[in-house]
Amino acid sequence: MTGRALSAAMVLAAGRGERMRPLSAVLPKPALPLPEAPVVASALGLAVKTGVRRIVVNAWHLKKRMATAVADLARENVVLSMEDELMGTAGGLALARDRGLLGDVGSVLIINGDGDFDLDLDAVFERHARGDDRVTLALLPHPDPVRWSQVVLDRSGHVTEIVAPDSSRYCAEAFLYPGVMVVSRSAIDTLPAKPGGIPDRLWWPALEAGNLGAAVVCGSWHEVGTPSDYLETVMRRLRGGSSVHPSASADPSAEVKNSFVGRNATVESGAEINQSVVAEGANVGRGARVDHSVILGEIDVSPNTTVVAQFLAKPLDSPPSSVGSSRIA
Repeated sequence: MTGRALSAAMVLAAGRGERMRPLSAVLPKPALPLPEAPVVASALGLAVKTGVRRIVVNAWHLKKRMATAVADLARENVVLSMEDELMGTAGGLALARDRGLLGDVGSVLIINGDGDFDLDLDAVFERHARGDDRVTLALLPHPDPVRWSQVVLDRSGHVTEIVAPDSSRYCAEAFLYPGVMVVSRSAIDTLPAKPGGIPDRLWWPALEAGNLGAAVVCGSWHEVGTPSDYLETVMRRLRGGSSVHPSASADPSAEVKNSFVGRNATVESGAEINQSVVAEGANVGRGARVDHSVILGEIDVSPNTTVVAQFLAKPLDSPPSSVGSSRIA
């Protein structure tokens, strides 16, 4: 099985992004800017690599800004499924199905919109093509069972248990689910058209029936779920360098070190930006210092102010605000 045998791919990008606050008050989590493209570009790129002909992205929270982020990527085979109410992950799939966006036959590749992916999905496609699984999960070796759930398999590759994150229990043979799966047409067709989540609607019924399968894949995954995750992802992409968006302005006397100055941001003379993100209209005043921080939206860092280890955000439709104390740490 390859992407050509899939009916479509769907990238889940509609949620509120509660763990990403305050940054998700400015932009949906998958629309947060990275030096090359928004976060969602990684999920879209993974889907494109499979050769699938249509990719659906759902949107609800700040959906116009999510739509703008997708449109800026200019991918012809990507369509949006805008939700008037938050449908949840399974409800969003059902809505896209009822709109005819997921085709009539064939399985659907599902990818979380808040991940940084570099995965080879051949093993998942090969297993799913055997026809035994209602749902086939992509899995990776587990790095941290305290932070993420543990997926336990039997020798045949069927999921026998999903253990919630727990410091008191460690399953030596457990794996990590990085947010990628293939869902059979029969499972897609039977989803109720109402709000609900994928675990309740797809995973637990398939687990009980013995047809929740999985395959361990090669590659890497990084979650972009919290402000710290986001800053870490930016730093990883920069690889020790810096990036200034064409719409941004950084005075020649300012120092921008291992940082990303994003859209419509301004860095004034003598300012220092170190291992930070300043974007979406933020302004760093003369002589100010921003260190290991993220500043999004129309926030004005006053001259000679120091901002250390802070995540500051102002929604784009709110009045501008300022950071004016001598030190924020």
